[in-house]
Parts: sequence; structure tokens; C-alpha cells
Amino acid sequence: MIIYYTQLGQSLSDLCNEIQLENPEYLRDYHNQNCSLSERFEGDIVQGMKIYIPSSSEILELNKKIRGNNQSFYDFPANGKFPFDFKFWEGTYQIIQTTYSDDTVLAKYENKVRLDIEGVKDGYYHFLFSAFDFRKNEDISDSKVDTLAKMCIEVIYPIRYIIDPEGKLIGIVLTRKTEDIVSELDSIKNFFPDQYSSDYIEKMKGIIENPEIISQKFKNTLFNSFMFGEFYRTQLENWTNSNVYYDFYPWIFDAQPIRFELQNILLPKDIIDDERVKIQQKGISIDNRNLEGLHFTDSKFDEKTDTEKKPIDCEHFAEYFFNRENLSLYKVDARFQYFGNENIKREDFLLERITDSY
Repeated sequence: MIIYYTQLGQSLSDLCNEIQLENPEYLRDYHNQNCSLSERFEGDIVQGMKIYIPSSSEILELNKKIRGNNQSFYDFPANGKFPFDFKFWEGTYQIIQTTYSDDTVLAKYENKVRLDIEGVKDGYYHFLFSAFDFRKNEDISDSKVDTLAKMCIEVIYPIRYIIDPEGKLIGIVLTRKTEDIVSELDSIKNFFPDQYSSDYIEKMKGIIENPEIISQKFKNTLFNSFMFGEFYRTQLENWTNSNVYYDFYPWIFDAQPIRFELQNILLPKDIIDDERVKIQQKGISIDNRNLEGLHFTDSKFDEKTDTEKKPIDCEHFAEYFFNRENLSLYKVDARFQYFGNENIKREDFLLERITDSY
């Protein structure tokens, strides 16, 4: 048994997290059983309170009892890692992305995406991916440019995602013959005979005819980063935090993905029978490229390369919500902030599953 004096702003849950006890009520009960009558308390702790806390060996025994009674506030995965189960990745997802300058909303983009299981081949999972129902500022745009873009993209979908057994996206390929897609793109020119539309269609044909560009264009999306990133392959350690790891997120439109140093934190339940598992992901940029350099198409991260100009200063934050019963993804609520010279640029990203069966 150890005597401890509580700190400013510290809660009973905070103290339990520090000592790695899985239910705050057991700490309160332990204290009340070992203190004098005048030192007993109900509710939460306050600053400067003397608390009797269990030793390390006693905490291990208490945690066994807590789990035996199904009263733990934490759902620790086997071997510290939440497994990728391809059966639960199938479904329809809503995406909402909002851009800000300081606190002013600049634009709000929405669309839906669909993943369908195609099958398993050579140990890899094949999904069919498509995107649809695009909106800007809550309206479906009927402008000529947007209509042209939608018609071109509809010709390409669905595309095939190839996923390894750990949930890593290793390849994106077309599901139709290149010549058939090119032929349909050419037919769109009949509806848009102007030079701009012709140039746009020719650019799309150039992408379709280059498998490497197809893979890069479709792979570097926030949806893919949040669905198939290193987050899922990173283990929790002895408590609720993972080791530091690294991954790329394409937060800036039409620019190369930014490399972040990241860490995951398993959050406690709000209530014992909470239906969601929540994991927090925090990251800071360790990319040595500046904003201008990220917009170069041939720009690649190289940790050995120094830059004369100040590298991009930004941070990444996300909360992942999983269904407790089968650990299928329910929602990702994420935020990106870039600290420029004059103001703060922000992107909010919400990915939410809208399929009932998960």
C-alpha cells in the first residue's frame, strides 16, 4: 500500500490510468477499506487529498478481479493489436471534409464510398471500390465542369483494391480493359465539344493508360490512409499507449502526403457497457519538405535530406471508433492544422459507416 497526495485537476480516472488500474471504483473502495473513517470519500477526488493506493502486485490482483467481474473500463486486444478482419470492412461510408482558415469555413465537401468484397486470391483480399454522391457546401453541383468530372470518374469505377492479410493497401488496379475505358471517355466528348473538356478528357486518358499513375492517384487519399494505414498494424504496449510509429497522410489537396510521427492511445469506456472502442491517434509532422516542395509531383520524403527553408509545421489528430462486438470500424473523426505565416489552416475529416450490418 502506498500513500499518495492528489494533484491539481486530477480525477480518479486519471489516477487509475497512471497506476494502470482498470476501474476507478475499485481504487475508491481500496482507499476506503484501508483509511480511517474520516478519510473515506464518495465521488471524485480533489487536490491535496491523501489517497491510499495499492502496490503493483495488488493492482495485478485487482485487475484480475475487475476482468473476472466484467467491469474493466478498457478493452485490450489480444497481443496488443486489433486484427484486420476483411469481412467487416465491406460497406458504405459517408465522408465529410471541411476546410477552414482560422475559424472561418472555406468549403465543405461530401461524398460516399462503397467497398465490396470481390474475393481472396493468393492470400490477398480483393475489394471493389467506388465513390459517388459528390456534394460541395451541401449542394449537388450541376456546373459543366463538375458534370464532366463525374461522367469521367463513373467510367473508371469500380476499381480493385488489393489488401494484404494485415490490412495494408498494396495495389490499386482497373477492373475493366484500358481500351474500353478510353473508348467511353472519347464518347463523352460528344456531350462536351469545347476545347477545355477535350483537354480534360485527354488528361484522364493519360492517367488511365499509366498503371503507376492510377495507383498513386487513387492511393493517396485520406479514406485509404484512415482505412488501411499503419494505425492498424501498431501494437499497444504494456498499458494504453503504443510505441511511436510513422505514416503518411495526404491532408493537403493536390500535394504529396505528409510524414507524421504518431502514437495511438486506447481510451477508457464512458460506461461499462459502452458499445464502442475508442482509440486516439496523435501526430506531429517530421517532414523536412516545405509547403511548396510538397506540391512538386516528384517530391518524395527523404529523412537524410536537409532543407534550407522552414519545413511544414502541422499536426494531426484523430479518434477511431470501433464496434465492440466485432471491432468493425464505425467512425473516424480527424483534424489537421497547418500553422502558416499569417493564419492557421485547418481540415476536419469525418468518415462514418452508414451501412446497417456491421
